Amino acid sequence: MALACYEPPPPEEREPMWLWHNGPTASDLYDLAGTARDDVWAVGVDAEGAGEVLSYDGYGWGFAELPPVKVGPLYAVDAAASGDAWAAGGGDYFLYWDGNLWRDWPHPAPGKNVYGLALLDDLNGWAVGEGGLIFKFAGGKWTALESPTKATLRRVQVLSKKSAWAVGEGGTVLHYDGSSWREANFPPAMDLYDLRFFADDDGWVVGAVASLYRREGSSFKRYQSPDPDITYQCCAFATSELGWAGGDEMHVARYEDGGWSLEQNMPSGNWQLAAMRMVSEEEGWAVGEGGAMMHYYRPR
Repeated sequence: MALACYEPPPPEEREPMWLWHNGPTASDLYDLAGTARDDVWAVGVDAEGAGEVLSYDGYGWGFAELPPVKVGPLYAVDAAASGDAWAAGGGDYFLYWDGNLWRDWPHPAPGKNVYGLALLDDLNGWAVGEGGLIFKFAGGKWTALESPTKATLRRVQVLSKKSAWAVGEGGTVLHYDGSSWREANFPPAMDLYDLRFFADDDGWVVGAVASLYRREGSSFKRYQSPDPDITYQCCAFATSELGWAGGDEMHVARYEDGGWSLEQNMPSGNWQLAAMRMVSEEEGWAVGEGGAMMHYYRPR
């Protein structure tokens, strides 16, 4: 007689979701960067106005050791695939991670705030900020370039040596074409805070007045926001057809199937999100004021 064997059912596939994460700080956090799930950076400002750098190693967040100089507030960070990283903000120094430790680097405009930083690789990058400041990293140094605007720039993204985008106050959208920065046609005048481009003719910009705009070809199309009163401070995309935008009171909108809806089952709170970044299609982070942290991943 054959004996029956018990075979357990296959584990249930669970969708990735955003979950609250207890971080190590109560400082305001402003930006994130990561190239792998075990190599993520976050930067911010403590109660005394000094910059903080946090690192995530795949298991937990901790404070990074900084150089023995007066580190000003840090508002921007990015990392290259090589492992190099830069952090910037105000004060007298940028910070440079060489793969082993953080080093101080002279700020190209001491005292002026940098709000956005983007690396193409360990040899090429951009930084933008207060009053339309634009800095290019090449040849081992940061150099100021002529800017077409005096509007404060909030974020920058680089696609290649011949293409980069930046957004900022008053509906400012800039494009770098390999030779110079120029203003792109973006008629609305609301402040923009973040962007995510997949190509020069396909990308998102988000901002005040519930602004969710997608560049389709050579123009921007507005998409309806599920929350009409929110200011979107940040956005992140797992793919060109799956993404999120966040801002006031931990509110997060989800883009899928060609439209935006409120993300369900979100942690509640009154914190404002400042940055969202994906490190893969199934894992990402969001940070904000008061050390707020959320982790997007597939729960077990």
